[in-house]
Amino acid sequence: MTAVATALIAHRPKAAASITALLSAVLAAWFAGYRHDGGLGPLAAVTAAAVAATYTAAAVAAWHLALHRKREREARRAAADTVAYLAADLAAGTDPARAIAAAEPEWPAEAAATARRLRAALRIAAELGAPAAELCRRLADHLNDDHQSAARAGAQTASIRATAALLIALPVAGVALGEAALGVEAVAFLFATPAGIGAAGTAMGLQAAGLAWTGALIASVNPRSS
Repeated sequence: MTAVATALIAHRPKAAASITALLSAVLAAWFAGYRHDGGLGPLAAVTAAAVAATYTAAAVAAWHLALHRKREREARRAAADTVAYLAADLAAGTDPARAIAAAEPEWPAEAAATARRLRAALRIAAELGAPAAELCRRLADHLNDDHQSAARAGAQTASIRATAALLIALPVAGVALGEAALGVEAVAFLFATPAGIGAAGTAMGLQAAGLAWTGALIASVNPRSS
């Protein structure tokens, strides 16, 4: 089931977000409007559905982005290895056309930028008579340096990502704690009163601003892939 969900989110993110948001909205509307404390009414049902759908769609989008970044990291690493193998083949005297044809099946689809750089290096080698093996070796070294830089940037931004996750989890945990342990009618206040709906909307807006800020911080640290 997890593999199916991951594949759906990776390749059909819009459909996955729509389906899961709809399901969570229906469940939240049913619980808030008709089950919680005997039912909080239509206003609570609509508000709970909107909040649940928003958070669910955002979670699916975040999951899709994480999968996309993982595929890109793996593709860059695979491309660097393929270029290194190609350089070794060329240094051993293999015909360039045959070496490239042998490497093409292993080339990751997500590494299109690296493919363009490789074609440019081979074109320069052909036009200027430069050793293609040396150019490919240097390109492989540069790709490995890029991969290591990206890994270091990921380690540096781990605390920022953890802060973003905490930013999302704490309000939900606070509402659950208030309901379960303290006896505070947080759900009824947030979903069934104008003041609570306003507070929930403000909180979601502040969360979105916080996530945008942390995203900008991460983007400023991560090197641009080339």
